[in-house]
Amino acid sequence: MPIEADAKRSARRAAATIDRAWEQISRRPDAPHAPHGYTGALIERAIQIIAAIGTSVSGVQAAIFTMRDSTVGWEWAPVIFAVFASMGAMVIACLVGRGVRLACGVFACLFPVALVIWVVGTADAVSPEREPWPYFILSLATIAAIVAFPLPWQLVSAIGIPTVFAVGRILHGRGAAEYWIPVLYDVSIALLLGLAFVLIAWMLRGIAAGVDDARSEAVSAYTSATSIESAERERLEVATLMHDSVLAALIAVSRAEGQRERELGVSMARDALGRLANAEDEMVVGTNEPVRAVRVTHEVREAVAQLGADIDVEMPHGASVEIPARAARALVLATTQAVANAIEHADGIGLAVEIATLERGIRITVRDEGPGFDLAAIPIDRLGIRASIFARVAAVGGQAAIDSSSAGTIVTLSYEGKEDSQ
Repeated sequence: MPIEADAKRSARRAAATIDRAWEQISRRPDAPHAPHGYTGALIERAIQIIAAIGTSVSGVQAAIFTMRDSTVGWEWAPVIFAVFASMGAMVIACLVGRGVRLACGVFACLFPVALVIWVVGTADAVSPEREPWPYFILSLATIAAIVAFPLPWQLVSAIGIPTVFAVGRILHGRGAAEYWIPVLYDVSIALLLGLAFVLIAWMLRGIAAGVDDARSEAVSAYTSATSIESAERERLEVATLMHDSVLAALIAVSRAEGQRERELGVSMARDALGRLANAEDEMVVGTNEPVRAVRVTHEVREAVAQLGADIDVEMPHGASVEIPARAARALVLATTQAVANAIEHADGIGLAVEIATLERGIRITVRDEGPGFDLAAIPIDRLGIRASIFARVAAVGGQAAIDSSSAGTIVTLSYEGKEDSQ
């Protein structure tokens, strides 16, 4: 029969439409990607390059003074070679950005060993007016420790190495009075430089960590807002598709001339409504485990903050009252829509959100002092109130009411379960 054939074709089109809608429901926009520790990595690389340049310049100077040190004989060749070779490896590693911590760690550990050998193995002291060869490498060892080790070991290097050097100078000078003032001056300079390097690196790393944390929080907030916006957009798209599917089913029923055609149309409508209900259940709301009013309050606060509304949502008394998760999610989303409407159409004048607990549920009230509106005059295709507030709350067994006049608008959303409900 022609009518039955038309009904079957309409059923196939409706099913295909619903399937396309179902495919869209599971899609979510990819979260923007921010490399973890991006600013920190840039700061570390800058520290490495500065360390390489500073070590190169000071290393050349240290090599020149080492060759002029009268206490350095051929027997010191292995120690001197090990120190300057590890220093050169540190410079190369910092410049190329490979094996940096290992190379710097080797130099930072090898130089104190060489310093102790110098203290123990040197018999003749350099005159008070001149500096022995280890003096020009004291700060370089601290720089290597800054790159390779955590803060406590950096401080040990910045303080301990100059102290060992001072002890060596006094011992080599047999405690003579003319050595004390130059040694105190040299150690003071080395300590100040080392601690200044440690402090600057610590501050830069702290600033970088703060920037990275702020970026992570911003990305998280953006992702959350995008997910909510995407979910709302998908709801509207699905609502439109479901409207077309149910409309096709109803048209088929109205045109049906026999029992077979009517049964087919009813089946189409039931299938469309069933898929819509399943989609509503399985979207972002997740499980239907009970959640407390305190969680609902926190989610409302976050939603209001993301909309840019500067209002305080107070924690209600009896915040341990529980409602099903889907009901909680519906109330939060409906509240978000009500606040968004107040901001858009009433400029947020007198905006306030109040949350109160009922005996077995929650009531949320959104107020504003805008010009108000006529609910009956809203076009049928505007879903901001009908779908996002009334239909959403009604779908979970809640109640929604809007009282609007020239003095303002009050949106009341509530859910109160039965004693045996979960």
